[in-house]
Amino acid sequence: MKCIKLPCTGNVSDIVFSNINISTRYYDPLWWGRAEPIYVTTCPRDKTSKEASISNVRFINITANSENGIFLSGSKRGLLRNLSFINMNITYRRFTSYAGGLFDYRPGCQELVKHKTAGIMMEHIEGLEVRNVEMRWENNELEQWNNPMEFKT
Repeated sequence: MKCIKLPCTGNVSDIVFSNINISTRYYDPLWWGRAEPIYVTTCPRDKTSKEASISNVRFINITANSENGIFLSGSKRGLLRNLSFINMNITYRRFTSYAGGLFDYRPGCQELVKHKTAGIMMEHIEGLEVRNVEMRWENNELEQWNNPMEFKT
């Protein structure tokens, strides 16, 4: 998993992830993370933490096999800005028996939240580029999945 998690005050910007093969799988829900191939969030750790910002992050030439979708979660005062997904090939496939259908905001924010899985879930984001991104679902029961892209408010 490629993860940028900024739960405290600060700013992260101008990062490029390129030429990466990713494989993720579910583990017991006690583990942080729910098999997201890419996870970017500014969700504050607790109510006293000031919100951060993440901007100008590019994911280029990425291949992923995953049991879950990409998770992009800014926060009300800590937006994600200008994220790019270019030349990506993502295959979604269930191969463990652990429960799916959860968003993992831990630590902080909302903890584990029940939700159908999207190929890319995003909230509190400003500026998104998606170019030449292929998403494929293999051997799945479609009721587990939501849309290829979901914009949450």
